[in-house]
Amino acid sequence: MWLGTITILVLIATTNSKLVDLSERGLKKEDFFMKIQTQFNLQEVTDLILQKNEFDSFLDCSTNLVNLRTLDLSQNHLQRFFFLCKDEYNLQVLNVSHNKLEYIDNNALNNRIPKLKILDLSWNRLSIVNETMLEHFKVLEYLTLANNPINNGIHENAFWNLKVLRYLNLSNVSSSYFSSEFFKTLTNLSTLDLSENPISVIPLLPANLEELDLSNTHVSRLRGIYLPGLRELRLNGMKNLTELLLNDFENLTSLETLSLDGSKALTFFKLSPFNDHILPRLRRLSVRNCGLRTLSHSLVSIIKRTPILNLEDNPWHCDCKMQWLSVSNATKLASRQIKCRTPKQHANKQLSEIPSYELECEDDGSMFRPVLWASVFVLVVAITMAVGFFLRRPLGRWDIRRKNRDTVTYTNVDESSNDLVRILAVNERNEE
Repeated sequence: MWLGTITILVLIATTNSKLVDLSERGLKKEDFFMKIQTQFNLQEVTDLILQKNEFDSFLDCSTNLVNLRTLDLSQNHLQRFFFLCKDEYNLQVLNVSHNKLEYIDNNALNNRIPKLKILDLSWNRLSIVNETMLEHFKVLEYLTLANNPINNGIHENAFWNLKVLRYLNLSNVSSSYFSSEFFKTLTNLSTLDLSENPISVIPLLPANLEELDLSNTHVSRLRGIYLPGLRELRLNGMKNLTELLLNDFENLTSLETLSLDGSKALTFFKLSPFNDHILPRLRRLSVRNCGLRTLSHSLVSIIKRTPILNLEDNPWHCDCKMQWLSVSNATKLASRQIKCRTPKQHANKQLSEIPSYELECEDDGSMFRPVLWASVFVLVVAITMAVGFFLRRPLGRWDIRRKNRDTVTYTNVDESSNDLVRILAVNERNEE
C-alpha cells in the first residue's frame, strides 16, 4: 500500500521534471528495479536520488540510464555497484558515500563513465586505491576519499591521470605519509584537504594550490612552504604546533585567511625577525581557543592591517607586555577580544577596560637576589682557590732591590750552622 502511494507521489512530482527523488523511502534494490521504475519513463530522467535507502548493490543492467547525469546512492548499504551494460553513459556526478564499500571493482569505475566530473567515495571501508582505479577519469574535477581506512594503501600513481582535478579530499584516511609523487601531475589542483591524518611532514605540493587544510595533523613546523597562490590555510587543532613564526610564511604572498582555532599547544605566535612584508594580503586571522598568554609587539603591523581578527578564548596574561595594544585605535579593536585570565586582579576583564598604568609586570627582584648570591658564592670560591694556589708555591730565592743603594743578597741558611758566623764576619770586613 505504502509503496503505491510513494510511486504516485513520485509521478506527480516528476511529471514536468527530469529529477526523481526517492530518498528516505526504505527501498531495497528489488523495490526499485522490479516495481517503482516501471511506473515512469526512466529514460528521460537526468537526476536520480536514491539516498538513505537500503540498497546493498546497484546494477545498471537492471535499468535504463541513457540520459542520467546524476546518480546519488549515498547512505545505503552498498557493497558493490556496476556499470556493465552500455558502452558509454553521460553520468557526470556519482555519489556512493556513507556505504559499506571495501573495494572498487574494475567493473564499477570503468571506461563506460568517462564523462564523470564529480566522484564521492567518502565514508566507506576502502583500504586501497590502486593505479587503475581512477585511470579512466580524464575530466574528473572533484574527488573525495575522506574517512576511509586507507592507511598507506594509495599507490603513488593513483592520481596521475586526473590532470584536470581541482578538488581532492584525503581527510581522515589514516595515512602517516603522503608521497610527493601523489600530486606530481595535478597542476590544476586548487583545493587539497589532508586534515585528520597523523602526518608530521608536509609533502611537496602543487604550486597552484589556493586552499590547503592541515588541521589535526602532527605537523610541528611549517618551514619552507612555497605556495604563492595559496589564499586559505587551515591549521586548526594542531597538537604538536607549539610556536608559529610567521616568517615561515614569507612565500605565501597571496594568503588571505589563516585559521589556527583549537590549537591548544600553541603558546608563541610572533614575527622574528620583524618583517613588515610578511602576509601582505591577509584579511582574516583566527587564533581562537589556543594556548596564547601574550601577544608579541612584533605582530603590530599584521594586527593593524588585518580587518577580521578572532583572538577569543585564550588564557591571556594581561601585564605590561600587552600595553602596546592600547596605543592606537587599530590595535585597541583587538584588545576588546582579549579576556584576561591572569593575573588575579585582572581575571575575567577585557584588556580594553584595564588602564595602561595598571598593566604591571612582576617584580624581577625575587629572581635577581638568587642570581646575585650565586655570583657572590662563585667569586668567593674563586678567590679562595687563588689564595690557596699561591700559598702552596715553594719559597725560593728572592731579591730586594733598593734604588741608589747596594744590593744585598740573602741566602736561606740553617740558623744552627756555624756558617752564619762566617757570613756576618765577611760582611763586616767588606763594609770597612
